Amino acid sequence: MRASESGEGEAYDAFFKASWSGLFGQAYVLTGSQELAQDLTQEALLRAWKHWDRIESYDSPEAWTRRVLHHLCIQSWRRSRPHRSAGHRQIAQTEMARADEMPDDHVQLAEAMRSLPGAQARALLLHDGLGMTVAATAQELGVPEGTVKSWLSRSRKIVAANFTASDRDPEVMRP
Repeated sequence: MRASESGEGEAYDAFFKASWSGLFGQAYVLTGSQELAQDLTQEALLRAWKHWDRIESYDSPEAWTRRVLHHLCIQSWRRSRPHRSAGHRQIAQTEMARADEMPDDHVQLAEAMRSLPGAQARALLLHDGLGMTVAATAQELGVPEGTVKSWLSRSRKIVAANFTASDRDPEVMRP
């Protein structure tokens, strides 16, 4: 192995170790399934490895990988959406299995996150879920800090309303 390849491998290994937990947490919140979160996190990190020679020089390779992971999670949502037929909702077995893996409050949080517009959900996840600053969240999303603050405020109200509604009526948050 050439010295540069060894150095790239070591840099990627350090990136992998530093990023795994946060990426997995993001995927878990977005999918509601530990197994699916692991699969999607591994896929995102595999894509990072395949493009490591390019993304290693980015200001934040983790931001690139988070974006890839976010897109993988969205694709997963689309594939597992409940289907409507004759006015009745039929829930995919994978959705039911995911809900069984998580405590009720986690299921409610994941469902509330899914109800948010995409950019608002990402802002809430990055800031509140991953602990990024408003400035770092704004930079990653490519929007002004004021926009992030606005999205966070609106998103928190929506999520809180979903939890309040589900406390009154357990069927509100259930598919």
